Amino acid sequence: MTSSLPMLLAVMLAHDLAGTLDVSDTARIYAREATIGGDVAVDIENTPGLDLALDWPTTSLALEYAPHLYWSEVVGPDPSPTLLLHTGGARLSTRDERLSITIAQTFAVGDQSFARLSSERRPLESDAPVGVMSSPELELLPGPTVLRVTEAETSASLRYDWSQRVSTELRPSLGVSGGATTASQTVLPRQRTAGIDASLDVLASRSDTLNTTVGVADASVSNGYDHLLVSWVETWSRSFALASGAALGAGVAFQETIDPADASSTQWRPIGVARAWHTLYARAMQVHLRSELGHQPRLNVLTGALQGQLYASAEAELAAGDTSLALTLGAAQTLPRDAPDAAQSLTADLVLEQALLDWLSAELGGQLTWQSLGDSNVLAASDSRWLLFAGARAELPSVRF
Repeated sequence: MTSSLPMLLAVMLAHDLAGTLDVSDTARIYAREATIGGDVAVDIENTPGLDLALDWPTTSLALEYAPHLYWSEVVGPDPSPTLLLHTGGARLSTRDERLSITIAQTFAVGDQSFARLSSERRPLESDAPVGVMSSPELELLPGPTVLRVTEAETSASLRYDWSQRVSTELRPSLGVSGGATTASQTVLPRQRTAGIDASLDVLASRSDTLNTTVGVADASVSNGYDHLLVSWVETWSRSFALASGAALGAGVAFQETIDPADASSTQWRPIGVARAWHTLYARAMQVHLRSELGHQPRLNVLTGALQGQLYASAEAELAAGDTSLALTLGAAQTLPRDAPDAAQSLTADLVLEQALLDWLSAELGGQLTWQSLGDSNVLAASDSRWLLFAGARAELPSVRF
């Protein structure tokens, strides 16, 4: 009887199972200003990816893993060791008629390159509620181009649809991010965060959605900062047409901070966001536009301070057949501007992609960044960087079972 249990379990798991396995590989070569000497440095990166999705009638499981292999300054006088950053995650979701539950785990451990901003492209019609205590809209880059880091986040989502118009969601999360060693934490402090958000969505009409989000977050930073943040945000979003819409949000946050000198302080901060997205169709061409302007409490990843940040971003993507061109512009400024740890950043990112075959595409791109961090000794008074890259991405046909 005992020997038949694994077989019975396998049969139960395989019942009504549909799965997809995707395998990909992305290779890039970068040209940038060298860290020392001002010459041109050449870096090489290769990232194989493995994505597995398993679907049952009411449950789904997604697993992904992507090791980033990186060689820094390969044409320099010194040998370039192989640096490795492991990234991946798992997501388990189950649902019935009204209740949806999702549990997710992500991680990144190893040597990370900070030669460029690492940001994932998000859907243009994104109308997610305004978040707090999250990564800045525009991250500051540490001085060293490569640091040993550790990052992990465990989160859950419980959503219940009370009716076709009203739903609620509870989102608890635990996370850690920053330097993995004592030496790297002097540049990139480690942050331990715990938070919970509760939201109410009301479909006021076929085009209008009202969202109320209340959140509590706690962050402990390895350099001595401790933050408690309680927030309340009201957001209204409207869909004007297919892939077009706008959102407005406003709220307030209460912040209690203990600094490295054990001094305690409290502060009220405003929260606001204005977001718009639109898609233009012209024959065989599509143009996707997205813009956002906002102010939120943000955790400075280099100093550990919780600051009010005013930010703006604009994205435009042109797609015509097998060719796409994407331009992203961004700016951020912490307030007050005359604070000793005030930070500013500007960035411009341009990427051209061309499909060569059904499974192979090529890309060319570049990035300009400028940032300033007050009187902090983490960076110079200001720091600018440029970077050019060329790459190729191969995606094998999906294996379905």
